[in-house]
Amino acid sequence: MLRLDSQQRPTTLTLPALVFIYIIVGILALIFSSSLFTQFVNKQSFSVSLYIIVFVMISLVLGLFLAVALYRLIRDILQKRSGSRLKLKFLVYFLVLTLFISIPTVIIHVQLISNLLHTWNQTKIGTIAEDARWFSLDAYRYRLAFLQKWADSAPLTAILEQKQPLSDIDPSILAMQQFVKNEQGIYKTKRATGNDQFLLAEPPGTVKGFVNRNENRDPDCIRYIVPQPDTSIILVTYSLGPGFDEKLARIDAGNNIMGTLSDLGSQLVPLLGGFYLVFYLPIVLMVVIIAISLSTTLSQPISNLVQATKKVAEGDLSIRVLSRTKDDFGILIDSFNSMVRNLEKAQSKALQTEKEIIWKDMSQRLAHEIKNPLTPIKLSAERVLRRWKTEPERLGEILESSMMAIIQETDSLTNLLTEFRTFSRLPPPTLERTALTPLIDEAISLYRNSFPDVQFITNIGSENIYLRVDRRHISQVLANLIINSIDAMHNRGTIEIRSDLVKKQDSRYCRISIKDTGCGIPAENRALIFTPYFTTKAAGTGLGLSIVERIVLDHGGSIWFDSAVGVGTTFYIDLPVDEGLQRS
Repeated sequence: MLRLDSQQRPTTLTLPALVFIYIIVGILALIFSSSLFTQFVNKQSFSVSLYIIVFVMISLVLGLFLAVALYRLIRDILQKRSGSRLKLKFLVYFLVLTLFISIPTVIIHVQLISNLLHTWNQTKIGTIAEDARWFSLDAYRYRLAFLQKWADSAPLTAILEQKQPLSDIDPSILAMQQFVKNEQGIYKTKRATGNDQFLLAEPPGTVKGFVNRNENRDPDCIRYIVPQPDTSIILVTYSLGPGFDEKLARIDAGNNIMGTLSDLGSQLVPLLGGFYLVFYLPIVLMVVIIAISLSTTLSQPISNLVQATKKVAEGDLSIRVLSRTKDDFGILIDSFNSMVRNLEKAQSKALQTEKEIIWKDMSQRLAHEIKNPLTPIKLSAERVLRRWKTEPERLGEILESSMMAIIQETDSLTNLLTEFRTFSRLPPPTLERTALTPLIDEAISLYRNSFPDVQFITNIGSENIYLRVDRRHISQVLANLIINSIDAMHNRGTIEIRSDLVKKQDSRYCRISIKDTGCGIPAENRALIFTPYFTTKAAGTGLGLSIVERIVLDHGGSIWFDSAVGVGTTFYIDLPVDEGLQRS
């Protein structure tokens, strides 16, 4: 049975890998854009080489996978494979849709930022910042002039001696200190008043006038020195206002940024162009890869249905399309499979009716079927004779099993001949509950020792599989298929027997597969394999596989095969499981 899988195998990058790359690109773009614009505005040096290398490497990797996907698509189109042109149409639709979305987005972003900068320039924010700085400096100069005039004219010594509160004179006067020189020539504080936070341990100078400001020593204040006639000096500390230095620094920083932003207009388009290029290129490549993957996913079920329809038109009713989805495609595929299954049943019934007539004329050719039980009889006898000649003392080890095999096969042969003579057809099956594992083990045991160059591998899906079958008939089926596999491998190779449980509509079946590593079945012979009298063996009668098929059909099952010349053949048998099976 030929099966077409509608599930697309990943040909490029998987969806989780693309999501991971997308997240990495997004994080890098966020860091890149934030650092780029921040450091550009602050006029700091910025090295983009690392980011460019990362983006280029990601683009190269994506480009490699995209090249592979496009190569496969072009190859399929040139070879006129089914569904290739549909994939191309889907791909073109996705690309056009991506361009329709991305191009306006980029244009809108650039235009929006340009308009913002243009509005910025029109509102003259830079001029406003300059005016704010001028006013702050003008206030600073005013305080300098006021402090100098007041300090030079006020009775500073009297104020210190009377300890008059400075807030009564002027709230902006923070502190006053009088320093005198001791015997060592070092100035020490003699009198002080005002805020202790602004008092100094030693004078910042001795020359009349303003003291050069130190931000750590003179926060938000200015200091003025007034020498006295008695050689002492008085230091007056005057407030510039709370947070003066911080506010002035913010005004200066803002003014610098305003100038930078005003100059950004001419460089905006190249800057954004480079940014969008390095960021959008990996995204566009991923979109194209996803488009190819989606186009393949969407076209694969349609392509498989087209191929399957051609096979059905050619008369192959064994075709099946596998579907792992429950969407509309899955419903369509299930309906197609149901239709082909019904056609196959109708065809099988017609063939079975035709074969009923043929079977009445087959009695004289039963010699072929006699060969199957005679082969293990002969092998058992040869095995006993060989042991008797080489190791007579060990004859008892195999004597009983060999004799029992001969007796069993002789009884089977006798019953078969009697029933064939009586009814001129295969005897009807006597169905009974039968364990699968012993059935397979018995079939293999007849040939395992007689063909030492043949390796038997069994893989039973469950030890609790029971069938509702005629044990003797199914043993005959297994024996026939095994001996055919041995002949196809010229007595050397591997035979693998597997079993699995499958569900067909509302019933459960046991699927038995017998796989060999033989020469395979040529394509021209595959349609005739189950046809009575067809054989490729010199001494064959062409009834073996016909009888096998008849037995399987009489049990309500089905049989088919897959084969490749030079690789091997696998026969599949579906048989109903026993209804008393305890399901897990």
